[in-house]
Amino acid sequence: MRLVITIVLLALLHFALGPLLEGWFAKPHLLLCAALLAARQLRPTPAVIVGFVLGLLQDAMALSHFGLATILLVVMTYLASQTRDLFLGEEPLFIGTYLVVGTWLYETIGYLLMGAGANPIFYLLLQVPLDSLATAAVGYLVLPLTRTR
Repeated sequence: MRLVITIVLLALLHFALGPLLEGWFAKPHLLLCAALLAARQLRPTPAVIVGFVLGLLQDAMALSHFGLATILLVVMTYLASQTRDLFLGEEPLFIGTYLVVGTWLYETIGYLLMGAGANPIFYLLLQVPLDSLATAAVGYLVLPLTRTR
């Protein structure tokens, strides 16, 4: 139940604070954070369902590229749920690295699939790492809420 509350809270904050965070130099991706934290706790099928629902929510607000967030979140949650079997434990350093790498992959693949913009080096080497670190920071803050112990 704690995991569901955390996912819903992050999803609500994503849409409520999204316009306010647009101008920030490092904006956390709250839906992705919720999906990755949920995938770490769930088996592949429920993780993919969470990714699908959160992706549909993201795509419902998208002006273009409908379906891209859904596909990316489904793939990311499936792969993230597989890390449960590969990496045991909930060490804070691992969770931070997990969130940074997951966000970096999501943002980079999404950027490349949408078509690279005017300045891809700035985006991929500065903006995406900053967004990844911001997402990991949010993940650290809500991590105690997701623990079942």
